[in-house]
Amino acid sequence: MHPFLGRLIVNFVLCLICFIAYSSQIFIIWPWYGSELSVELVTLLVPFNIFVGLLFWNYFLCVFTDPGRVPAGWKPDTNSDGYEVKKLTGAPRFCRMCQNYKPPRAHHCRQCNKCVLRMDHHCPWINNCVGHFNYGHFLRFLFFVDIACSYHLAMVTKRVLNSMGPRYWDEPSTLELVMIILNYVACVPVILSVGIFSMYHLYSLLGNTTTIEGWEKDKISIMIKKGKTREVKFPYDLGWRRNIESVLGTNRALWCCPTRTPGSGLKYALSNSDGKLIQLSTFESRNGWDKDPEHLA
Repeated sequence: MHPFLGRLIVNFVLCLICFIAYSSQIFIIWPWYGSELSVELVTLLVPFNIFVGLLFWNYFLCVFTDPGRVPAGWKPDTNSDGYEVKKLTGAPRFCRMCQNYKPPRAHHCRQCNKCVLRMDHHCPWINNCVGHFNYGHFLRFLFFVDIACSYHLAMVTKRVLNSMGPRYWDEPSTLELVMIILNYVACVPVILSVGIFSMYHLYSLLGNTTTIEGWEKDKISIMIKKGKTREVKFPYDLGWRRNIESVLGTNRALWCCPTRTPGSGLKYALSNSDGKLIQLSTFESRNGWDKDPEHLA
């Protein structure tokens, strides 16, 4: 993607968030409360603006946080467990474009032109890859989009229902009516699409699986059904609690707060007792998964 196009998309997202967040308050809620400041109005809008602020904060971190890159000259410790190998050579995975070894779960992104640690996917909406160091910010961004949009729809819908009452002076003006329609048109598609995306990433978080690894597991499932391979255990699934902690940290009180992802992104805890990744790597190599997919590599 061209850098200008990426920045254009980011600015579009910011404009969309601002429109949904502030046009509803200025042109719908404020006139509804008689354009006067009151305790009831403050009580309604303060939580909403806190959610919007956290949404912006996490979006900023998604865009500007480096997802993690492989240090120059990094080499896996072949005398220890926990590194992925190619089937044909038995050698550690190597990126020909970066001319560097690839740690477990790292993939090369052509758009970013680098190997990304624990790469999940390249997201055009943040003009950045989602990887080890910004995946937590990305999850929190999705979460606060869901919360803020739900709160927004509840406020606007309450205004609409109120206008259906017998009091004719509560009927919205033409400008209010237009803004109500535009807010529904803008917010409903966002909460539907982001909501589905959020559920997918919640499922991935609970299983400690990236989007790329999800594709790989789907391919293995198809091969198992066709009898081309036997079942293999995914080595990074540590149980739902430890899976969440590996991304959001061990302090549950800070899961909704922007915090640094634990670990270096160069090595990950394994669920099997012996710590070997040979089976996973064998299936990756057999299907060409050690060579990053064309749209990623």
